[in-house]
Amino acid sequence: MKKGKKIKIGIPTRFLLAPTLVIFKAAGYNLEADVADEKAFQARIDDPEIECFLGRAAEIVRRVGNGILDAGISSEDRVLENREKVIEICDLDYTRAGIWGKGKIALVVPKTSGIKTLKDLNGKTIITRFPRITKEFLKKYKVSANIEISDVPNESQIGKLVDAGAEFTLTGSALVAYNLKPLAVIMETSAILIANEKSLKNKWKREKIENLAMLLKGARLAQEYSGLMLHASDEMMEEVLKVLPALKKPTVTRLRGENWFDVLSVANKKEIREIIPRFKKIGCTDIVEFPLNKVVI
Repeated sequence: MKKGKKIKIGIPTRFLLAPTLVIFKAAGYNLEADVADEKAFQARIDDPEIECFLGRAAEIVRRVGNGILDAGISSEDRVLENREKVIEICDLDYTRAGIWGKGKIALVVPKTSGIKTLKDLNGKTIITRFPRITKEFLKKYKVSANIEISDVPNESQIGKLVDAGAEFTLTGSALVAYNLKPLAVIMETSAILIANEKSLKNKWKREKIENLAMLLKGARLAQEYSGLMLHASDEMMEEVLKVLPALKKPTVTRLRGENWFDVLSVANKKEIREIIPRFKKIGCTDIVEFPLNKVVI
């Protein structure tokens, strides 16, 4: 690389920071940021070709859109809400540390509310951190409501100060705690890697960003998959292959001088916990499940 050649990447703070650190580590990067320090501006990474800046998801969308940053990790809802011209590189499919998968932006009301349908929201007051997304959703259903803008979670206000809310929900625990129920799901959302359109026209930057995306996506997928290795005799193989799920066909190697095979595959962790007892029942031996750092398809 030429001296000083770098890409500038936005790293999200708050609830997206912890899982982002996990994914970067699994991808092979040592990314360091003080989770507790809201005033921290830069994160440290062990790649001289990457410079990392901390910011809220909405700030990262704006800065990628106007070219201050070449790329960054934000969320699908913030890209839609901010209306900046950015390019989505890949969906990383996480929203909270330790919980992989998408969250939802949902219209929620008190369980005891008389609001039963979307039409019942006509003339009501809805509080939200996602005013544009909420307005467009209501417009599709020809609902006219008063939108009150907030920049913090609002579950505690719904039913007391306002009629309804458009809130982010993942496990639903906050809704239960405040005696709320979902009325409608506006959208699903998760962390995504985005890039500036002009940056992608630079060949070196594009390749750097795409390689980063490949490694992060592979690290994310590996959170749900494990490697599986076992020994099976010739007589067992037909049944083993019927049971064994895999991203592709498993690797099967005959053990030297024996009528047994070494079977190696990759499978979803939830599937593996179901099939290991089945393999044992078939008669397989030396069954080993092992962790993966990356799964690149």
